[in-house]
Amino acid sequence: MIAFILRHPYSVLIAVFIHIGVVAAVVMQWQSTPHAIQISGTDNQPETTQAVRQMEPMKTFAVDAASVQEKIARIKAEEEAKKKEQQRLAALSEKERRKLAELKKQQELEQKKTLEAKRQAEQQKRKADAEKRKAAEAKRLADIQKQRVEAEKKRAAAEKAKAEKAQKEALLAEKKKQEAKAQIAKAEAQRKEQEQAKKALEAEIASKAVEKQQLQEATLQAQLEREQAQQKAALEKQMAAEEAARRERQKRQQLLTLKETYISSIAAKVKDNWRTPARISDQAQCELDITQSPNGSVTSVKVLNCNQFANEQFKQAAEKAVYRSEPLPKPPVPELFERNIKFVFKP
Repeated sequence: MIAFILRHPYSVLIAVFIHIGVVAAVVMQWQSTPHAIQISGTDNQPETTQAVRQMEPMKTFAVDAASVQEKIARIKAEEEAKKKEQQRLAALSEKERRKLAELKKQQELEQKKTLEAKRQAEQQKRKADAEKRKAAEAKRLADIQKQRVEAEKKRAAAEKAKAEKAQKEALLAEKKKQEAKAQIAKAEAQRKEQEQAKKALEAEIASKAVEKQQLQEATLQAQLEREQAQQKAALEKQMAAEEAARRERQKRQQLLTLKETYISSIAAKVKDNWRTPARISDQAQCELDITQSPNGSVTSVKVLNCNQFANEQFKQAAEKAVYRSEPLPKPPVPELFERNIKFVFKP
């Protein structure tokens, strides 16, 4: 129902208006009918009835319901016929439509021939004119036939040209298809070559990466060994330096001890050669600064930094004691020899 309304909206709208008009006409007709009013008298008088006509209603347009229904039925029939015709036409194929057109033309031609024959029967007196018209009609039909033949030839030529064009297009499409296949095959071959080249390059890169890794590992190992060797050498050098320093300290200590012993031996010899003069305090002391030669000869003697108990006689006696002690004792090792010797003299 909804589909029908959507396909025929105007027809449905007209039908609705018609129905509304019918209903309005019925109502108006009912209102226009006169009605009687009964008036009752008393019990003693006879009952009378008066007809009181109501006010005449407004004139309205009356619609014949049967006519309206007939029109509605006719509209529906026309709509149904149109619908069936549309369905029938939609069901026909292109070939059937052409065939129908040809049949229609033939029917028209037959109708024309029938009319022509009827006119000939009715107008026997104008037979000559009829024959002439018949000849003219025959010529016209021949022309029509000729036109049809020409049209058929043109249509056949057009179909042939269309077929040739389609064949050329098909050949061209096939050629393009083959070219596309060749291009695809070429592209595939190039892709495979590129893939192989890529794999070879990746293999070479991987090999070089392995070589690089091995070289880096060898370099790191060599660097580690070199650092270990350097650390070992530095440690050995440090140990050697420490040992040398220890030996140097030990040697210096020994030399210091020997030097003290050497100076003590000189001081002891000077003390052995001391001659105590009169009036000398036991607490007197001085620092003696002796200059000697390598063979122990005394070249000079200086008496320095004496205390308060050392008098002039003590100083002179100390200087004489040094000269009496030459040659002075030699050092235990030659490197301990010093030309200048200082020590505190206290007899």
